[in-house]
Amino acid sequence: MASVLREAAALLRRRAAAAAQFSDERWMVDQDETAGLVLTSFVPGDVGADGISNSILASFAYPDDPERATYAQALGTAAHMAALDTRAAVALAAWLETTASFEERAEELDEAEGAAPLVEPAARFARLYLRTET
Repeated sequence: MASVLREAAALLRRRAAAAAQFSDERWMVDQDETAGLVLTSFVPGDVGADGISNSILASFAYPDDPERATYAQALGTAAHMAALDTRAAVALAAWLETTASFEERAEELDEAEGAAPLVEPAARFARLYLRTET
């Protein structure tokens, strides 16, 4: 299982690196010049008196048909994506790597069963992230 945890951590790190221009970049939900819902990036050090310096990462379109999708659903999706910005993804990767090391040490001590309550949630996430769990 440690290899699966490390594989997911490595993928998280690769995707986070590819998604960010700067290591301290953060994401937030905002509106574009037409009041459309967008996911934007900013670097905290660039925040000035006139606002936040940012760039649009994703735009969200939503139909007026409430049975298909709504503005609230688009806002929820954008907020969810913003919450897993590059810094959060790197922290999640570190948790997976630490859990992999913990699992290996528990196996060395013949305590794998005792470690399972900590390892299994991380392993489940890793399999879902890697799309290997149905």
